[in-house]
Amino acid sequence: MTQVWIVRAGRDDSYEDLALNKNLVAVGWSATGDLGDATTLAAIRQRVLAAYPEMDHRAAKSHAIQLLAFRARMAPGDVVLLLRRSSPDVALGRVTGDYEYRKNLAKGISHVRSVTWSRTDLPRASVERELLSLPSLTTVYRISQAETAARLQRLAGDPGAVPEAVVVTPEVAATDETSEPFANLQRNLNYARSLATAGQHLAMLKVGAFEISDVFRAAWVQSVAALDHWVRQEIRARMLRMAAQPGPNRPQAFASFPISLGLVEQMQLGKTTLVDAVDQQLRERGHLVYQHPDKIREGFALVADVSGFWNRVAKVLTEQSGDEVSFTGPEVREQLLQIVQRRHKIAHEYDEDPHDPTNKRSIDAPAATQTIDWIEQAAAAILVVLDSNPPATK
Repeated sequence: MTQVWIVRAGRDDSYEDLALNKNLVAVGWSATGDLGDATTLAAIRQRVLAAYPEMDHRAAKSHAIQLLAFRARMAPGDVVLLLRRSSPDVALGRVTGDYEYRKNLAKGISHVRSVTWSRTDLPRASVERELLSLPSLTTVYRISQAETAARLQRLAGDPGAVPEAVVVTPEVAATDETSEPFANLQRNLNYARSLATAGQHLAMLKVGAFEISDVFRAAWVQSVAALDHWVRQEIRARMLRMAAQPGPNRPQAFASFPISLGLVEQMQLGKTTLVDAVDQQLRERGHLVYQHPDKIREGFALVADVSGFWNRVAKVLTEQSGDEVSFTGPEVREQLLQIVQRRHKIAHEYDEDPHDPTNKRSIDAPAATQTIDWIEQAAAAILVVLDSNPPATK
């Protein structure tokens, strides 16, 4: 039975060129060594923990699941969808070889399978349904829906593909984001990606009626707006859950959250509930903007312990990178700050080049795509941090 896989390109820019030019697909975690003799989850997890002793055990299990999928579940003839870093498009092909451990490739790229690429310019919009189910911090993911798998097989060049009864393997079909706010974030970011795709295709057509780069700027602005909206929704959802389930373990900021005397009186009279009062008070704070890293941290202080917040986010991103790329808290905060500041330049200052005010700063499809992807993965890492520790109590 043909399986269909999604593989995310590594954060190192060299990965994508290597994959497309050498006709292969690869994953990181190369320090685990050759997995040719490791065929069980327990064996691979032991290799991961030995190679990365500082790694969180939950992250180690996630990596082991993905390595097992790549090493033992993926097979020649399977369809693979590669999410590119340098383009809003994706690559689609078929696996043609068994698992290999190679030492002659770029640093951090050793676990390899050969692939024949049938398309490298498939618009993301054509596979948006599939990507919405992809966990944002996952490198290897098997599509379990039979109808979806058959559609991608047809896109890969098998016109006779029909839905088969797909058996979901729990070890492979792991998910990490289930909240409605995060699903909305993914939909909004996919809209930003569609703008980047449109800009790229218009550039290929050499449309001269307007400045094509402004389409990429619109995608950039949309991605930051999506982040702002997600933070607001995530805080609201968590605040309302806490208000609905009173308990002793509450953040200090939640315990001191101000509610007007008018709403307190309505609660005393039985005309409103605590949940509704909190919701109304949050709506009245709707003018707040959650874009600056410090404001995001401050907002999440209402619902979680945010001590060492960006350092903890950086740790999650480092553990999940799979390609020997490391992050620090200051680096993650600075990256987000630069993205937000660029958004402000676009929205309020025409994105002028500070060295040449007669022109705009350069921007292209890869820059917009990488920004959108980074925002999605940073948000997913924030979710892990929010859910990993109980909030500090007053």
